[in-house]
Amino acid sequence: MTDRIATPALVLERPGVLPQIETVLIDPPGPGEVRVRIIASGICHTDLAAVRDARFSPMILGHEGAGVVESVGEGVEHIRAGDPVMISWRVACGHCRQCARGKQDLCENVQTTRAPRTFRANGEPLHVMLNAGTFAEYVVLPADGAIPLRPVMSMQSAAVIGCAVATGVGAALHTARVEAGDTVVVFGAGGIGLNIVQGARLARAGMIIAVDLLDEKLSLASAFGATHTLNAKQHDPVQRVLELTSGRGADHAFEVVGVPAVMSQALGCLAQGGCLTLVGAAARDAEFAFKPRVFMSRQQSIRGCIYGSCHPPVDFPLFVDWYERGELKIDELVTATIGLSELPEFFREPISNPHAIRTLVRFQA
Repeated sequence: MTDRIATPALVLERPGVLPQIETVLIDPPGPGEVRVRIIASGICHTDLAAVRDARFSPMILGHEGAGVVESVGEGVEHIRAGDPVMISWRVACGHCRQCARGKQDLCENVQTTRAPRTFRANGEPLHVMLNAGTFAEYVVLPADGAIPLRPVMSMQSAAVIGCAVATGVGAALHTARVEAGDTVVVFGAGGIGLNIVQGARLARAGMIIAVDLLDEKLSLASAFGATHTLNAKQHDPVQRVLELTSGRGADHAFEVVGVPAVMSQALGCLAQGGCLTLVGAAARDAEFAFKPRVFMSRQQSIRGCIYGSCHPPVDFPLFVDWYERGELKIDELVTATIGLSELPEFFREPISNPHAIRTLVRFQA
């Protein structure tokens, strides 16, 4: 049996406290599990939100990454040590009522590792964020959370498939089910918002309107497929969306910022029968009010989105195929790279570079 591995990791002691690097111990994989050596891990807004209001601590942060399988547990046959993989932090059980109905994205019993596999040097067990904890050189996952990666893209690009691409593209294609000719407005042109834009493009939406506060991000949104862009510091986005759509409004609005005031703007953009999809990680105590009579009369809907309603074993390889054919932009999402030792400072000043899309943590190859 492979021994425990000592590895540096970014640990959140408790919400509201700056996470710090410390040495932790990673157990060997148990039955049905794999241990992965992380090569690259993306920094997502959800990681920053966890520092604000994590439900469990102490905890290793990080959930978006790619790496190489280091060892496999008993009963794992579809993947071997040495295989390159993308990390999926949500692994459906395959047996609950929702999975049996083919709705793995609504799994009622998401898989976790069977016992604590990560410990402090003193033996204290650690939680891992979203059952991944990719801000460490090694992680233990359910085997189905390690999605095989064909060697057509770098680990650095593959890392962002596990959240930014899956959540954004999936939000458009799976959660909202954007159709050809639909009008779409996306509030927030960061890593996930840009992927909603290109998901809408893949769905052949007729008009795709990106809204942000920074012209640099709006320029990127155009490159990803937006047909129109709006700087919310210069225009009332609700008024402009209505003007662009001859007063009808958008069939789909996506809120990717996690701010109730922006949710209200997105709702105000909706056409009759339109759908608002909430993708941004709002604070756990945030509230969003709307006028139910207007909402009811216009037959509109609001729905939440987790992980783009994706089925990772199917969707992740498909995203790689689209990337290989030039239909999906992924390399362009990565705008900066840092080392693990630089992460605490990044969390101290996460908006020091508001123009960044996805910052990657690179580990030793």
